[in-house]
Order: sequence, then C-alpha cells, then structure tokens
Amino acid sequence: LDALHERGLFTKQELQEVVKRRTACEYAIRRPGGKTTAADFIRYVEYEGKLEELRKLRMKTPRALEAAKNDKIRRRTKGRAEFCIVRRMHFIFTRAINKFSGDVRVWKAYFEFCKKQGGSKTFSRALTKALQLHPTKPGMWIEAASWELNGHKNEGAARALLQQGLRICKDSPALWYEYFKFELLMARRMQLRKEVVQLGEGEPGLKYSAKVASGAVARVVMNKALEALGQEKDVFANLLKAVGEFEKD
Repeated sequence: LDALHERGLFTKQELQEVVKRRTACEYAIRRPGGKTTAADFIRYVEYEGKLEELRKLRMKTPRALEAAKNDKIRRRTKGRAEFCIVRRMHFIFTRAINKFSGDVRVWKAYFEFCKKQGGSKTFSRALTKALQLHPTKPGMWIEAASWELNGHKNEGAARALLQQGLRICKDSPALWYEYFKFELLMARRMQLRKEVVQLGEGEPGLKYSAKVASGAVARVVMNKALEALGQEKDVFANLLKAVGEFEKD
C-alpha cells in the first residue's frame, strides 16, 4: 500500500478505506463455525478486481506519470506498485480453492482470472489440479482441451484430453458434442493446409492426414456419440448444429 501511495495512485485516506474493506473481507472468509461460503471469497476477489482496474486507470494520471519518472521512487516501488493487487487476488483464489475444492464454480472463476491476467503457467497448474480432483466433471476436460488447442496450439494433446474425458464421462452430451466439433475443426484445418501449401501424404514433418481431412474421423465420433447417447432428437439436433456452424464458414 505504501508503494501505491508513493507512485501517486492512491491517497492515504483512500488506502485507509482499502484496509477497512480488506479487513471486513478477511473477517467474512474466516467466520467461525464453518459459516464461510464460496461467495464470500468471490466477493473479496471482485473487490480487489475493482481496485486493480482503478489502479490501471490512475497509472495514466499526471501525478502517477510524474512519480514514475523519479528513479528513486521507481526503484523503491518496482514490482510492488504494479503487481501487488493481482498477487493478492491469486492468494485469495488459492485459499478459496483449498477450502472449497469441490466447488466447480470457484475453479471456473479462477480459470477466467488466470486467462484474463495471462498467467499461463498458473492456469496450467490449476487445470491439472482441477482434473485430478474432478475427473468426472465434463466441463473440466473441455476447459483443459480448449487450453491445449487455443493456448498451447497442441492439437494432439487436446484430442487426447477429450478422449480421456470420454473414457470417464462416456454419457456426457456436452463432451461428445465438443469432441465432434473438435474433429470437424481438425478436418477443416487439414483441408486448408492441403489447399495452401499443397501437402501430400507421407511428407515428413507436416502431419497431413487424408482421413482427417475427409471428415472420416468426425463421422466415427458422430456414430460413437449416437451409440453412447442414444438416437434421440436432441442428440441429432446438436450434432447437426455443429455441422451447420462449419458449413456457414
């Protein structure tokens, strides 16, 4: 807090109010008799999030810009003035997860926070721990596969996670639907690779597959989904919806 004051981001009076609010939040998450709820932690994080947004806005004020030019102030406050609030939010989430490890909503809130802050290593560790604790939650497998595909650009790892999830949650419509969409996406990407760089079967290092590009793998997934979920109207509708989304593209 002293660092935030030195950098011209908050007045002493404002920081006194911050201490009061934090004290109230700490009391709420440490209530005796097991009366603390996950919502208490979320409210705490939301308050710190608003504080961080205010800090970012004030970084552009003349007072803050002037303080940042002062070498002594900058060296003395480096790291603390920029990251102290975000670190505190991580700490709050860690305590929330330790206390409410069975609450998927807390995990999802932490995932969103990590993605917003760009903490890829922290997010990966959190996902690994969440999957260990909640292997029967389809949403966890979907989140992990999405991270591998979009965050790490690792198609193979994403496919492996979806397949592993389906071995455990074989009756999950959401997981089958995501896996089917994934294989449709892989088919589209493979087609584009063929068109753009003229890949051929067997070319080293390029991993082109005519089977994937033709949609054969997606068809196998669709058939297996129908076997697992039953040939109900809603199941067909969701699978056709996925195909329709790709046809629009």
